[in-house]
Amino acid sequence: MIAYRIVISLPKCHLKEGEICADEENKYLYDVANKLLGFLEERGFTAELSSFMGQKKSPLLRESVSPYYRDYVANPESSGYRSLHITFYDNIARCYVEVQLRTKEMDDFAEIGPANHLGYEKRQKSERVKRDAIPKGEIIYFDDAYERGIMLQQLELSKLDVNMFSAMNNSLINDGCGLYRGRLILPYEHLSKFQNDLID
Repeated sequence: MIAYRIVISLPKCHLKEGEICADEENKYLYDVANKLLGFLEERGFTAELSSFMGQKKSPLLRESVSPYYRDYVANPESSGYRSLHITFYDNIARCYVEVQLRTKEMDDFAEIGPANHLGYEKRQKSERVKRDAIPKGEIIYFDDAYERGIMLQQLELSKLDVNMFSAMNNSLINDGCGLYRGRLILPYEHLSKFQNDLID
């Protein structure tokens, strides 16, 4: 099975006065959900009916598409997990595809909140102790990359206010692509003129 995730993150500079970011992102989330089924069906996918019975229905989700979604936004799990899930059958590749739709806040909760995974940092630590496998000075590019990695680890990532990037601390990070613990690179690709209401 193939899975895709669509994460909605509205830059602060796009909010009008008095609008609440979470509310506006929820509207976009359900707007995407309402259009996704038809969009993919036109491209050779068939939506599977959801087995999620007795779910509360969001007024933002159209009645015609509601039976296909597992709506964990209107029906959060006991852990607090929220997301919209829908399954399609790809008639060309002949396999199932799941699509998850979340806001950035929902994605952070799933990836670096109570539902996070703990193994990544342990693997990173074991990789860092291998530094001595290449003697210092033997490969200058490796030396340079290693030093930059050490400098990045000293940044206070939780203080960054960058769209599609959140950190609880320096080892619990969600860059919009999933969970990264102790990651040695900072996702500069997320920095844009829209972040932090900055203008070029």
